Amino acid sequence: MALVLSVCLLPAPLRAQDGGGSESSDARQAALRAIPWQSLTAADRPEVQRIVTDATLYRQMPTRVIDCDDELFAYLVDHPELIVDSWNVMGVSRLRLEPIAPGRYRVADTAGAAGDIRVLHREGGGAAPLRMLLLAEGSYQAPPMPSSIDGQSVILLRAEPIEERNGRCYLTTRLDTFIRFEGPATKLVAKTLKPLILRTADHNFVETMRFVALFSRTAETNPDGMVRLAGRLEQVDAATRDEFAARVRVTADRYAERRRQRENVALEQPATWVR
Repeated sequence: MALVLSVCLLPAPLRAQDGGGSESSDARQAALRAIPWQSLTAADRPEVQRIVTDATLYRQMPTRVIDCDDELFAYLVDHPELIVDSWNVMGVSRLRLEPIAPGRYRVADTAGAAGDIRVLHREGGGAAPLRMLLLAEGSYQAPPMPSSIDGQSVILLRAEPIEERNGRCYLTTRLDTFIRFEGPATKLVAKTLKPLILRTADHNFVETMRFVALFSRTAETNPDGMVRLAGRLEQVDAATRDEFAARVRVTADRYAERRRQRENVALEQPATWVR
């Protein structure tokens, strides 16, 4: 989900708007407590502390519960370039997300936004609750702006899975972001545009979670189509495309097996006669 995070932290051109997020003190304090401070390096801890303490904007995006395979979700979290490139192939995005090192990405779009994202902490995934902390630095410049808007963001992504009795997996997803803009003039602009920036961030997160759920459902029901999509991806290396195709097959097989198990249980249940 680093792609969403990049859109949330950069003042990119505003898209359709949504709502339901929070800036409350309770949400902010809960997010601060959820940051894995003890797991951060001696170099990263003060940088994270500086950004969250001096944040120009804080936002907890709308919590979303999505019908999504937990293993596939965790894989996409670690390979967000798959989502970005899929969007580009479908013509719904012009974003470029390039892995430049393990846990590091360079992101840019054609509207003037560019930045780097670094994974500071990653734990869980699959059947275990997932928690990921990222640090992003970026800028935005486009006419008629005389200079760029620069900023940093600390982003906390959390996902808690639960498997229902019907065999379907649901994930409760949360995203908190602390955004710090550089310079008093930039901070003034950011505060002026705050309602638009935050509604845009809400919308982008909601739509991305919806897309990820669709991604998972399509892998389950139409794995051949997803494998064909993998073959069309241009910004992803061959090894990652092949691994993704294999993951899609595994996801489809896992849900097929769950369906067979449910059907067998239903057949074994004694019939109930109504007089």
